[in-house]
Amino acid sequence: MSEQEFQAKVLSELQALPTDVEKLGTDLEKLQTDVHKLQGDVTKLQGNVNQLATQVKNQGYKFEVYQRGTEAMVRMTTTIIIAAASVVVLSSLSPAITTLLSAIAPQGN
Repeated sequence: MSEQEFQAKVLSELQALPTDVEKLGTDLEKLQTDVHKLQGDVTKLQGNVNQLATQVKNQGYKFEVYQRGTEAMVRMTTTIIIAAASVVVLSSLSPAITTLLSAIAPQGN
């Protein structure tokens, strides 16, 4: 390569340098815009995660209330079953006890 060709090539590259710098500046601006958009997306995602955490907490509370209600219902049902069984058993024993007491009472006189 001759000296003139080298100088022409260097001159050409130097003349293209401002265009390259402008393009680089445009790319940096686009990158900044993308970064700001990404920050907005991250902020929105954080809000969604916080909302989801609140919903999970509320579901946990609802489950606790449901569980306590279920336990109370089981206790109430058990009490009703025991009471009903007691009535059935005592009602069938009542005539037998009356007969037994009637039979014992005259013998004691």
